[in-house]
Formats: sequence, C-alpha cells, structure tokens
Amino acid sequence: MKKKELKTIKDLKKLAENTNEYDYVLDLHNNLRTRILSFFSKTPFIKYKKESLKRRLYTKPFFRKFIDLSDFNVLKAYQETLYQVGLEKKQIYKPKIILSKEEKKEAQKILPKSFIVIGTGARYKNKMYPFFDKVAEFYIKEGFNIVLVGSKEDKEKDETVYPKEVLDLRGRLSIRESLAVISNSLLTISNDSAVAHMARAVSIPVFMIYGATYPYFGFYPLPEEGDFIYANLPCQPCDLHGKKPCKFNKSLCLTSIKPEEIFQKSKKLVKNRWSINF
Repeated sequence: MKKKELKTIKDLKKLAENTNEYDYVLDLHNNLRTRILSFFSKTPFIKYKKESLKRRLYTKPFFRKFIDLSDFNVLKAYQETLYQVGLEKKQIYKPKIILSKEEKKEAQKILPKSFIVIGTGARYKNKMYPFFDKVAEFYIKEGFNIVLVGSKEDKEKDETVYPKEVLDLRGRLSIRESLAVISNSLLTISNDSAVAHMARAVSIPVFMIYGATYPYFGFYPLPEEGDFIYANLPCQPCDLHGKKPCKFNKSLCLTSIKPEEIFQKSKKLVKNRWSINF
C-alpha cells in the first residue's frame, strides 16, 4: 500500500492488519500515522526516539537554555532502535551505498583530476550558501578543480556566476551517476542537503554549511566523516527544516560565514585524508 493511499483511519487499520504476521515492526518515523498503525496492530512496534518535541522547541530562543541536543545524532538514534532487536553495540554502523567499479570508471571519463565537489542546492533558500563561487576560487588558486552536482532545480535557484574552470553537472546526472562522481572526489562541500549525505554514503569527507537549520538536529557528520560550520547566531536555528524566510530579511546565518573560513576549515579534511600539502 502506497503512502498516498493512506488517507483515512480505516486505511491505516487495514494496513495494521498486515503487520500481525511479524514479530516486530521497526518504526523509524514515529509520527502520527505510525502511532495509529501501532494502536491497531497486534505486533509490538519498536519506535525510533526522534526527539521531535525538543527539536521543535529548540527553534524558540526561550526554550534553548532548558534543552541540550549536543549529543543527538539521527544515525545513533536509529541504531538504538535496532539494539532492541539484537544489533551488536560494538560500533557505529554508517549507511553505505555500494557502487560498482564500472560506475566509478564511467564517471571518470568526464571528470577532471584532483577535484572538490560542491553541492550548491537545498530545498529551501535559507539553507543555500550564497558564496560558493568564492569558495571555488580559493580552491582553484590552490590547483584544485571544482565540480558542481545537484538537480536541475538546484541550478535554477542558484544565481551565482562561477569561474569558467568549474564543471557544472547539475541536472545532467542520475542519482547513482552523482554518487559515482562524488566517490571520485577528494572532498564534498555542501549545504545541509542531500549531497552531503550522499558523500557520507560513499565514504568521502564532507564539509557541511548550516544556515537556518542546526547541526544538532541530528544530521551533522560524525568526526570521522567530516566537519561543519554554522554562525551560531541568537536567532539560529529559526526553523526545524529551514523552510521559514528570514524574519530579518538578511539571512545572516549564511552571509556572515566568510568564504575563506569555509576554505580554511574544509581544506583540513583534504590534507588529513589524502596527505596533500597546501
């Protein structure tokens, strides 16, 4: 049954009947719909502790002094759910997308040597860093190439003019082709968006830039995966998903982060991972 078919309580009740043959149901959404499902099901639901209320309250400055999210990571929270059905607690299990050698080699045909991927897009404007062209310039001066990945919509929303040396592949690749491109890179720099998590899934260091959202909503890279930067302004985070427009109409959470800061901090990931001297 598809999500769009679950329109009524009756639909959910019918779906719940289909879960009765299982020993457990792992609920990695823990939302209203799945709570209704668990109510009608005879099978135990093991729910992901998503800290939804804490995260939403954290967007209100008054509540921040009462809430600590510094140790919350969605990856760890998912695993805590799986521990209840026998997953060993020996390590952090990170998601991985396996690409074939052929996919990686095919991508190499169109790619330059020694390149950095930049993911310029995001679903909402207040998550899109506006000075990626300047970041690209810093890397180009150091002898690196720049490749842009993302969707056609990412390109349409981006008004930035990039240096002529930049290879723009936005809107030209499938998801797996994009993953293959990223897997050949030295580093991925991205907004808080899909490209960042794609890099993590193919074990490429990622440097994330946060605007309206917040690292400790749970999606920041672990230390062995990369690093991140955010302005840490009093008004930040202003929204759980970065959907709301900036109430000051300035997006200082993004514009106050200097391109050189991003370059200086992100290049350490290249140096540490690949022993490249700057």
